[in-house]
Amino acid sequence: MRRTFQLTVFDKAGTLNRLTSTFVRRQFNIVNITAGPTLEAGVTEITFVAEVPDDQVLRTIIQQLKKQVNTLTVEDITETNTFNLELLLIKINKPNQSNQFTQLLKDYETYVTKLKEDNHTLYLQAVGPQDILDQFIENLSAFDIQQLSRTGSAAIV
Repeated sequence: MRRTFQLTVFDKAGTLNRLTSTFVRRQFNIVNITAGPTLEAGVTEITFVAEVPDDQVLRTIIQQLKKQVNTLTVEDITETNTFNLELLLIKINKPNQSNQFTQLLKDYETYVTKLKEDNHTLYLQAVGPQDILDQFIENLSAFDIQQLSRTGSAAIV
């Protein structure tokens, strides 16, 4: 089962390495990681999305994360009322099938913004939940995608 963990840690060298090692030692896949500063100087918030097989393992991982040096808080926010969004940047060849492409953009208009357009290339930005962005990429695959860049999840409770 896919779980979202939110941690606050002291911003010190090696902290992220020790936290990811907690998952690696148990051979659990980390789907994505996002880290950034908080309003408090010297404190970083890290969001992990990871595949965890069951509740027993979940409890063990949380306890292990809490024991790591420089860890202040650990919370499984999967079931809480959160805003959990990702950013997706896309570079595509300008579509020939403009009606089909226009309809696709209209279907995702609350998530997608055109950043730039020139004679041959279109740059898009999409912001939304992981499942919506996954579906958008799948629908967009009918067009000539040149490049994708995607962030991990950023979440607030």
